[in-house]
Amino acid sequence: MIRLHLLIAVLAVMFIWPLQLAGSTDVSAPGNTYDFGTVKQGTKIVHAFAVDNNTALPLTIQSVELSMPGMKARFKPVVNPGTEGSINLEWDTTHVSGEIEGQGIVHFADDSRRVMALLLKGVVKPPLEILPFPAIFLSAFQGENNEQRLRIVNNEARPVNVTLSQSASKHLLASLVTVQPGRVYELTARIASGALPGRYDEELSLSTGDPEIGSLTIPVHLFVKAELYANPDVVDFGQVSADQLRNNPAIRSFLTQTFLLKKREGNFEITKIASDVPGIEISQDPAHQESSTYRIDVALNPQKIRLGKLEGWVEIETTAEGFRRIKVPVRGDVF
Repeated sequence: MIRLHLLIAVLAVMFIWPLQLAGSTDVSAPGNTYDFGTVKQGTKIVHAFAVDNNTALPLTIQSVELSMPGMKARFKPVVNPGTEGSINLEWDTTHVSGEIEGQGIVHFADDSRRVMALLLKGVVKPPLEILPFPAIFLSAFQGENNEQRLRIVNNEARPVNVTLSQSASKHLLASLVTVQPGRVYELTARIASGALPGRYDEELSLSTGDPEIGSLTIPVHLFVKAELYANPDVVDFGQVSADQLRNNPAIRSFLTQTFLLKKREGNFEITKIASDVPGIEISQDPAHQESSTYRIDVALNPQKIRLGKLEGWVEIETTAEGFRRIKVPVRGDVF
């Protein structure tokens, strides 16, 4: 009896196994990640990814969804059974730099097949590299001496003379020094002592005198803080559906906006907090004691909210000298 059972089991495996192979969905891209190493900016990366069709049916590639600008995909749409096709991914690196990754998501005509991810990655070196990143972000209290340094590195074989086109504005002071002539420079930026509290977006321009490189623009983002300040300094609800807010209570907590009211030194107390925007509810933490930092939560009341623009203020009265009243703008759109 035992031998009979074993024989039946063996026969079952012999008959079922070929059927399982015939119906297999084994489609793969061996080596679906390509690291192109380090290249100069402007290099066109081209790589062919093999696509193996280990099934008994033709495979149709419907489309390749690309994640980054400058990427292209080329392929023959049909891969015959038991053969190898290919998808060529191209990437023009003219407008990217640093460590980069780009994906090609392969979609097949047969919806039952899973999508396939192909990855290009590597490092792109621009002619002039700004380290650690090509932008300046400076945050400081009014009158505080705070600075940021960037290093400009010439990756070209020829020397490049870099100069700073403009070194000062009402909000910013900048200087450029030569670390290694023609090769390495250091840019220092600081907030001007007379800059008033607020947020400012400016830029610095570097000239090279090299016709192939031209000039470089470095964006500058400044945040000059008062002794008492709100961060973020606006309550923005964006687009809000009144029906969804009323029908789904969980959305209310998701839409709640939070900002911190902070003092540079010492404690203070919030004596009153209110808003002129209908349907706004406000809470603070801590609720009834002095602190150097308060968390303010601003929520929408589903029963009191009105359709249309949210425009107004959260007004906060405090015991802080010179900051008896703080106003934080509120904006949004309820439809």
